[in-house]
Amino acid sequence: MARGEGWEYTGGMQLTLTERAADAVRSRAREAEVQGWLLRIAVVAGGCNGLTYDLYFVPEPSPQDELAESRGVRLAVDPSSAPFLDGTVIDLADARSFRFSNPRARRSCSCGASFEV
Repeated sequence: MARGEGWEYTGGMQLTLTERAADAVRSRAREAEVQGWLLRIAVVAGGCNGLTYDLYFVPEPSPQDELAESRGVRLAVDPSSAPFLDGTVIDLADARSFRFSNPRARRSCSCGASFEV
């Protein structure tokens, strides 16, 4: 397990960013002046299929978070979202939005932003 500043990668969840997505995350972190923060990825109720993805930067993980790293981007996922996200690949759909390829989704919308399990 890799160690960060006061936290440790849990290594139990597979979550992958494509190179384009990782570059976009780093660019957005620079613009928001939050370089070095973690990207939190959560599954929340909403969207046309019932569940959607919520992404935002956090300075530190919560004690219960699953932690991962993909292409140099540190990721934090809460315990209730982790089962929905395991195996997901995140790509950059266009300049403003991400596309999620989630093997756990039974159905997803055409934009890839919401899904059903």
